[in-house]
Parts: sequence; C-alpha cells; structure tokens
Amino acid sequence: KKNTPIILLHGWPSTVWEFNKSIPLLVEQGYTVVAPSLPGHGFTDPPTVTGVSPSVMACAYHKLMIKLGYKRFIVHGGDWGAIIGSLITYMYPESVIGLHNTMNYMNFGWRQILQTLVGAVFPSLVYTSEKEKRFMHPMFKFGERMYRSFAYFHIQSVLPDSYGYGMVDSPVGLIGWIGSRFVLWSADKYGPVPEMWREGVRNFGIDNICANLAIFWVQQNALSSMRIYYEFYWNDLELLRNFSIPDVPVAISNFPNEIIHLTKFTSWTTFNNIKQYNYHDHGGHFAHIDNTEAVVGDLTSFIQKIQ
Repeated sequence: KKNTPIILLHGWPSTVWEFNKSIPLLVEQGYTVVAPSLPGHGFTDPPTVTGVSPSVMACAYHKLMIKLGYKRFIVHGGDWGAIIGSLITYMYPESVIGLHNTMNYMNFGWRQILQTLVGAVFPSLVYTSEKEKRFMHPMFKFGERMYRSFAYFHIQSVLPDSYGYGMVDSPVGLIGWIGSRFVLWSADKYGPVPEMWREGVRNFGIDNICANLAIFWVQQNALSSMRIYYEFYWNDLELLRNFSIPDVPVAISNFPNEIIHLTKFTSWTTFNNIKQYNYHDHGGHFAHIDNTEAVVGDLTSFIQKIQ
C-alpha cells in the first residue's frame, strides 16, 4: 500500500499553488497529501497574535497531522517549508518517517563556516562530486549570488510592514516586490536584470506568476506573509543555530538556480542520516513549478528507500 501521508510545506512568497502539478502526481501513485497554507499566506488568515514563528508553525502542523489521524508521516518542504519541516522532524522525530527538502538549510555555526572556507581554497577536501563542485565553486561567485539575493531578507526581518503596506495598496507594488522573487529566483544565471527577467518568466511561467500574485492580492495578505521573517529573527534564530537531526532519514534535492547551496559534507553536521542527496541540471527555488517531475521523482524514490 502506498497511502503514506505526506505533508507539503511551501515558503515565501509562495502559496499552495506551487504544488498544483505535484499533488495530482502523488495522489495518482496512491499517496495521501496534506498541503496547508502557512499562516498569513495564501488562503490562511493572518495570525492575530505576535510570536507565530516557524517553530510555532511546526508545532501547529504536527498537531494538524495528528488530528487528521496520521501518527507517522513524510515531511516535505522548500524555503520556509524546509525550515518548518526540519523543525517538525527535530521536535517530533517519533512522528516523522522521513524528511525531504528542496532547499538545503542547516544550522550555521563555526564548523560550517570553517568547512565552507576550506572548500573555497581546497575544494577536493570538501566537495564530494564534480556536480557539487559546479554548484558552489568558485566560492566568490556563490558569495555574490547570496549577496545579491538576500537584501530582502534583512528588510523583512527588521521592518516587514514598511514594504508590506505598499503591496496591499498597489498591484504594481505587489508585482515589483513579490513578483520579482518568482522571476529572479527562477532565472538560470545571475547577470543583468533584464536577462534574468526573461529567463525567470520563461522558467516560472506567466500563468504561475499571475496565479500566485492573484492569491496574494485577493486575500490581501502580502504584508502578513512577510512577518514570518520578523518572527524568525526575534524568536527562532538561536534555535536554528544549534539543532540537529540525528536519526530520522533525510533526502535533499539540489537545483542549480536555488538561492542557497550547501555541500553534502557540510550538511552532515545537521542531518546525520542522509539517505539521498541528488543534483539536477534544471530548476530553481520553485522547483515544483519548473522541474515538477524531478521533485516528485526524488520524493517518491526516497519514500521507497526508507520503507
């Protein structure tokens, strides 16, 4: 029987629309799929209290799965979904059959920094394959990509409402801030912005851009969705610097246009039981949209391995 329950967790600025091609493929194979909207995102109301951080969301989604009757389940996530899914696995390992992430997040202490720096100078000591080396080396290019990608993170961690009011007031503001994330995080390479826009629109698809933006606009929750960064910064930062998952099986899918890349060697410091670690030639931050078959294939092959 394949009716293994799977919870799919999206991130920002995504919605459950991201899974609209993946869910039918999983259901056709007999899996039970639960795909909730994050609080304040998509079809879920904004929190009415402060402090709804990723760790609080992890508790809520674990409780949801238990109430639905699923005592053990597979966790899958990307972006914030990868972080929330990792926290579910960390806090409730007895409930998680396996964890599959499309964004390779981990705690980042001095050991990880040291490994990354060593890899920049002596790549053969850190990189486990030529594909991995191609994703992250030379390090200055990887660093430039991170630098150019993460200005939004600082703003939304400190002053999320400053930009949020403009996005709930103006469709142009919404397209300019959230729409650009869809496009730029799907582009094949970093370069002049007009070229990245053309590549990103081609990979993400204009229909998918419009569908996600329409959900944010109709629900008027672009502002509330950004507050997850603020809550993370003030409530969960220390927790995510120190946690590790020693026993639960883990799989990670790496895509070349993802905004974060980490080596398998470095990932072992957080995920001690990695069963599957795949690299793909196409796809980005929203891999469920621009490389659906690869994500679903990795997820189902991982489930088969651990069961």
